[in-house]
Amino acid sequence: MRPGDASEYGAEEPVDLTRMGSTPRPPHAPSEAPEPRALDSASLAAAPPVTADPATWGWRGRLRRATFGVIKPKPGHTEIRYRLAEVAVRQYIGGARLIMVANPKGGSRKTTTALMLGHVFAALRGGSTVVWDNNEARGTLAERAEVATPATTVTHLLGAFERLIGPAGSAGDMSHYLRTQPSRAEILAADAEATRRSQIGSAETGRVGLLLSRYYRLTVMDTGTNPRSGAWQWAAHQADVLVVPITCEPDVVQLAAWMLDTLSAIGRADLATTAVTVINPSTTAPDPQVRSRVLEYFSARTAVVVEVPFDPQLAGGAPVVFDRISQASRRAWVAAAAAVADQLAARVSTRPDQMPTSPGTGRHKQGSAQRPADTQDSTEPRGADASVTELPARRAKAQ
Repeated sequence: MRPGDASEYGAEEPVDLTRMGSTPRPPHAPSEAPEPRALDSASLAAAPPVTADPATWGWRGRLRRATFGVIKPKPGHTEIRYRLAEVAVRQYIGGARLIMVANPKGGSRKTTTALMLGHVFAALRGGSTVVWDNNEARGTLAERAEVATPATTVTHLLGAFERLIGPAGSAGDMSHYLRTQPSRAEILAADAEATRRSQIGSAETGRVGLLLSRYYRLTVMDTGTNPRSGAWQWAAHQADVLVVPITCEPDVVQLAAWMLDTLSAIGRADLATTAVTVINPSTTAPDPQVRSRVLEYFSARTAVVVEVPFDPQLAGGAPVVFDRISQASRRAWVAAAAAVADQLAARVSTRPDQMPTSPGTGRHKQGSAQRPADTQDSTEPRGADASVTELPARRAKAQ
């Protein structure tokens, strides 16, 4: 048998169609063509769940590395929860959203909470997150930022409002007024001029909020300590989600509870009931009974309670280097950001192409107060397994 002979591979002899009078037909042609089947593109593009990846933490991760990947243990419960928390942080939330971090008591870790949430959201969602120091007088957010340049503040931004809001405005122009951090979070500093006597009121706050909603998808606001100021009131009526930072000191807890009552009195009871409470470490170890009562109270009044551990990188008021925080601290803040993202996703946002166009029926400006999530119809319900926010709340109630 010659090399290259068709019979060598068990194939049939070739047919020369040029010597045949007509094109051959199949011996058994079907009488009816089969019905075409729809291609399930979703199943083809579906990515495996994050829980399917091998373990990287603890003894499971060490075993995998020691065997060069030959043995691939599944991740443990703690690692799975962290992976799901990262997924929750990255989930679709729709529109430009405003997160209000508020507690009237100074020293309640408002600035730390706002800054850390901004870092986590920017790092995991790929930027487009701004942390805004909306203190009506003088705030300290800029002092906690790792990058302190440029030296511009909210007053400089207000001076450029007409240009930035118009057709000539650009993201490049906007960058002159914000301090970009290594996590890709942007910092908008409060006014720092000692000789300035005027304060940022509700009108000025509204203009800044409009600018930020045009250029950023997510705004984390560090509020002042006066709930009766125009800036605070604007935030309370426009916020999509409230974050309540507290410690277990009695005065911090009492003012936080009073703030929740205040929100209910001004028509934002929904903001209080869907709030995320973040318990920061106290200066001294709290009494176990006091801590238990605090957990029970805020678990009943707000949607989720998350505790974050002590981290020397966050203590003392020095600039925060996000890459240097401890692993325990990072995991806790990712869980807190996941709880906030879940609350944002639960508040349905109308797409611009779905908005009414007839005069007088247009949608309120971006960031306006919305109905509570339980009265809205969501077109994209998410499965319960996609959320991790119930776990901290249950843990808080159980302790």
